[in-house]
Amino acid sequence: MKITFHSSGIIKFLSIMAMLLILANIIMLFIYFSIDNPDQFDFVQMIDLDQEANLPTLFSSALLLIAGFLFYLLAKVAKEKTKEQYKYWLGLSFVFVFLGFDESAKIHETLGDYTEKFVDASGYLHYPWVLSYGLLLVILGFLYLRFFLRMEKKIFRSFILAAFIFLSGAIGFELLGANEASLNGTDTVLYCTLYTIEESLEMFGVIYLIWILLTLLAQKSLSISLKK
Repeated sequence: MKITFHSSGIIKFLSIMAMLLILANIIMLFIYFSIDNPDQFDFVQMIDLDQEANLPTLFSSALLLIAGFLFYLLAKVAKEKTKEQYKYWLGLSFVFVFLGFDESAKIHETLGDYTEKFVDASGYLHYPWVLSYGLLLVILGFLYLRFFLRMEKKIFRSFILAAFIFLSGAIGFELLGANEASLNGTDTVLYCTLYTIEESLEMFGVIYLIWILLTLLAQKSLSISLKK
């Protein structure tokens, strides 16, 4: 069975959806901080990038699951070449499917509650889950280092850029937001600005990753040599 993807159309659609959600969030925040009685606007939680079980969360989960599915397709393509490549791509598929479910189920917050027993959850570690996930990220990077270094330089740089964009939001601005929340609470303009940038970087980091994966699938050429 042959699957055809129109990469430009998919990326354009996802980018427009992301921008609309971000714009809706900004408008919501402007209204929230402008009116005399913010409690009257509880319904805006449906478009708040910092809330759970709403439209932005559903969209972010969908992006991660799409990336997971594309990694799976790359694994199927790579299986025809070497089983070692297949295992690496399949592993990334599992990682992104997990992240997709985590985005909705907030597994990282549960892990953060457990981590809080061992660290002082204040300041930049106000959301201590970043320690646990940061450690897992280091382990994953170590396991995949050889795999990524064997890629074509252009592809490798593209993956690095996608990771940088995503992690700048998921960890970088998450830490800044955590510090602001610890010092002044979550009902400040600065905190709302930080989480808006955080979520925006995460969305576009994954969208860029999806574009990379679609490009690789269109080429059906994975130039990775894992032979000694």
